Amino acid sequence: FPELIPLFKIERIREVLVRRESELRYMMDDIQLCKEISRLKKELQKLIALPEKEKSNEEKQREEELVQQIHKLVETRDFLVDDVEFERLR
Repeated sequence: FPELIPLFKIERIREVLVRRESELRYMMDDIQLCKEISRLKKELQKLIALPEKEKSNEEKQREEELVQQIHKLVETRDFLVDDVEFERLR
């Protein structure tokens, strides 16, 4: 039986490391999503700052695209955060 104790400890360490790796992947994904959301928001702010009557059709269309992209990324991030919380509770 004494030879099983080190194996048990090794398996426990492996489980902890696998869980930590998963947490780090989530964190990296979250950072990337936040960077992309921030980049899109900056672009959107520049377009919003333009007077409405001076905006070209392309600028108005781009503004709408940016809003949709940001919304989609925020939803993706929400799912990611929910996933992290679910994994943490397990």
